[in-house]
Amino acid sequence: MAMALLIVSGTTASAQQRTDTVTLLNGDRITGEIMRLDRGSLEVKTDDAGTIDIEWDKVARMEAVRGFEIETADGRRMLGSLGHAVETQSLQIATNEGGVALPTSQVTQITPIGTSFWARLDGSISAGFSYSQSSGIAQATVNSDALFRRPAFAVRLTGSGTATASHDSEGRDDRGAVELSYVRYRGQRWFVSGASRFDSNESLGLVLRSQVGALLGQRLVNTNHAQFELGGGLMVNDARAVDAAATQNLEGLLAMKTSYYTYDRPKTEVDASVQYYPSLSSWGRQRLQLDTAIRRELWKDFFLSLNVYETFDSDPPQPDAARNDLGLAFSIGWSY
Repeated sequence: MAMALLIVSGTTASAQQRTDTVTLLNGDRITGEIMRLDRGSLEVKTDDAGTIDIEWDKVARMEAVRGFEIETADGRRMLGSLGHAVETQSLQIATNEGGVALPTSQVTQITPIGTSFWARLDGSISAGFSYSQSSGIAQATVNSDALFRRPAFAVRLTGSGTATASHDSEGRDDRGAVELSYVRYRGQRWFVSGASRFDSNESLGLVLRSQVGALLGQRLVNTNHAQFELGGGLMVNDARAVDAAATQNLEGLLAMKTSYYTYDRPKTEVDASVQYYPSLSSWGRQRLQLDTAIRRELWKDFFLSLNVYETFDSDPPQPDAARNDLGLAFSIGWSY
């Protein structure tokens, strides 16, 4: 504990000096402030070249007297400073328990200890618009994702929406969703999560569905190129439809989430999640929610995105409503 407090107290002063060093495989040596490692990209702030991104597989070693939170591919999390590593493509981590040598290929995330709330916040927002004169239909879409991470937990807020306008008043097909989740990591690979979600979908006759629940899961893959998680749990929801009485349901939940990314520029990222809800209070009813985002970097921090969503309800709250809603949207966005 004493070591951690000393590390935290010295973080600000050390960061201002920017004396961290990164040595590349080609022998180049960069002096600056290590900001983070995430998704295979190392961010370093320098005095002369500004903030630069370095492909993680090009790093030979790093040294820093400041403290860092370090996560590995097998789920270990440790606190320590970075000493001189003898082997190429390895890190020498000084922890309370002693020195630990790790190959860089096993390190998936690095965050300085004591960084501000904003430094720990990652996210993106994208928006798109389309219009067809022949059909008289205009459609606007927006998607956002904000993630606050610590070694032991993560909080995520996501939102998406589609607004449709048509010369035909019957052609409206608006939809929206907001989800807040909290994930607590247990052991090296297990996690527990609580989440709440709010949905509205006119094509399914749904005015508002509010749901809350919890699940237990395992992170099966966690590398510098991909992540894969599986989990299961319970959810309760309240659904309110147009011209129909509100219904309440207890549902099971089977969830899958996967990500794949390349850090060679231009970066490419693929994120997909599937949530399957078999009803426990209305036997035979099933719901499915699929969300996929494919992003291609245009230039630093700006990207082109393709979002695909699928919503299915075998017994929608409004009897004469459609059971399925499939959508696709192109947009341009910014990540932070």
